[in-house]
Amino acid sequence: MPDRMSEQELNKLINMLELSQGGNEMEFDVSMMEADDSENESRGRVLVRAGKIFVQDPLPGGSPAVIMGVLPVNLFVNGEQVSGPVEVTTEDNIEYVISEPPLYTVTVSEDHLLAFFTLHSTKKFSWRLNNHLSAAMVEVDATMDTQNIIGVLNLNQIIADFERRGIIQNLNISGIHGELQNPSYQPIPAAKGRAAVPGENAHLDLFFSENIENEFSEIEGQVDYRSHLRIPSAIRGEVLARKIPVVEGIPGYDVYGEILYPPPPNDITILARNNTVMLTENEIRALREGRPRVTGDRIKYFDICTSYMVPGNVNIKSGNIVFSGDVIVRGDVEDNMIIESLGNVYVAGSIYNSTITATGSILVKGNVVNSKLYSGYFGVMYNRIYNCSKLLIEETKLLQKAVRMLVQAVHGRKQSVKYGQAVLLLLESKFQKIPQLIKELLSVLATVQASYHQDLEQTLHFLNLFLKPAQMADFMSEASLSGVISMLEELHMGVARMQETKVEVNIGKCQNSTLKSNGDIIIHRDGIVQSELFSSGNITFLKTFSVCRGSKLEAGGSISAYFVGGESGAQSYLKAKQSVSIRKMYLGKITIDRYSADITEPVENRVFDAESLRIMKLSLESGKSGLAE
Repeated sequence: MPDRMSEQELNKLINMLELSQGGNEMEFDVSMMEADDSENESRGRVLVRAGKIFVQDPLPGGSPAVIMGVLPVNLFVNGEQVSGPVEVTTEDNIEYVISEPPLYTVTVSEDHLLAFFTLHSTKKFSWRLNNHLSAAMVEVDATMDTQNIIGVLNLNQIIADFERRGIIQNLNISGIHGELQNPSYQPIPAAKGRAAVPGENAHLDLFFSENIENEFSEIEGQVDYRSHLRIPSAIRGEVLARKIPVVEGIPGYDVYGEILYPPPPNDITILARNNTVMLTENEIRALREGRPRVTGDRIKYFDICTSYMVPGNVNIKSGNIVFSGDVIVRGDVEDNMIIESLGNVYVAGSIYNSTITATGSILVKGNVVNSKLYSGYFGVMYNRIYNCSKLLIEETKLLQKAVRMLVQAVHGRKQSVKYGQAVLLLLESKFQKIPQLIKELLSVLATVQASYHQDLEQTLHFLNLFLKPAQMADFMSEASLSGVISMLEELHMGVARMQETKVEVNIGKCQNSTLKSNGDIIIHRDGIVQSELFSSGNITFLKTFSVCRGSKLEAGGSISAYFVGGESGAQSYLKAKQSVSIRKMYLGKITIDRYSADITEPVENRVFDAESLRIMKLSLESGKSGLAE
């Protein structure tokens, strides 16, 4: 790579520039760039005649002649091809090759399924170098002699060329022959392969609805699971779903004869869990009445979700609720209570100063005040069992690694130590966080109502063992510690697997609250005040009198609201990926995708999308520009 030009050299080059009299263009000083006549006479010279190149050396003090090739002439000086001007003398070996344009070209599509033949000429003509008088600088070029035919293209030559290229599949010999007889000089299909036929992915036929309405009813104190217009239900023996297996694709081939394999279709795994069974032909059937559901991503789990009924209010007397199914509260959720459901949560009354997490949907008939509601994905992320077990897994794995290092260090000194004693010493010195996490997890698990998604008895036994130093020192081993980690991982993943795909948060009214859902959020009555709502889907206000005041709303889809803000001046911020529709908005900010607009004056009956906000932004900018002028 050449060295960087020095500042001194740059200045010299700049001094060689002068402004032309006719304009602002800069050009090199001709007087400094052109040699005088005496210098030209002393330079070497090149002569081209009768297809040969002759070189004359320069006189003493002169410079060598310069030669360059012009396509299709390719010059070689001393065996090396040159692409630009080069100085030559009689000592140099100068050769040339004329790269004649092809009579035809063959092109292959990017996917190798089609080959095209393009004819340029059926006749091959001779080429000759053009003569040039003796000069210090000569461009060697050539001309086609159309009067001298040295060959005629025939079909056999073309077929042989295709075979040499390996293009053998479905060769269009008749089409090539027709092009030779009546040239169109346009690309014609010369060979074609056969595309692989993709297979079909496995999929599920669900025979129940995953959508849950916001109304549910009871008959003599029992949930009416047969009310299909409210809670999806199944009866014993009913087919819940059927897996349609994959259909394998059909291989193809390209123009070179190579086999093209279709991408393997995606399969799915289905497993029957609580109160369901998988029969032949991949059918899932219900073993009892209840709400059918499917959870999981790569592995689909089916179960019949039972419900935990709270006949009155959730309060200190009832305690916090952790349940591996639906939770139905006939009354209110009072101050500072927690409901964690691996299913749906239905509240007939209101929620005050509490936290509700559900791996399914949350439906509240009444109001939500100073509370936090997390549904679906967020119900998993904010679940105490999920988070506490995750932290405990991480700490216990670090403990296991530390124990191994400690035992190895002791053995390196030709001594020994009991595994349980090493664990105990590390817990007391370096891993004091583990007992605290265990106590927190045990307190949550103690509130688990009825059955859980796994047998907790053994898990609870080993967790309690950590809190009893004397027993742990005697009985703890590397195998039992690994078993504890495995049980914690199953506990952790058991919560994650319960996330449902189609969820929603449905409330009547909320104030000073946070709602997060990886589905829709629906406000079916008065509206929201000073709250934050986040939805991966849509946020919808159903009633024409619903209000949204002093709140922040963010939706992965659209927002549909009626009265946003108020004459009191409480601003609201509405952000959506697709659109925001409002009946009337007083004051606030709207963001669609990456465009935003401040609402400073009341607007009515508007639908905002990215394009409309972009136009608003441009008009505002042009208005400011005009004002500045």
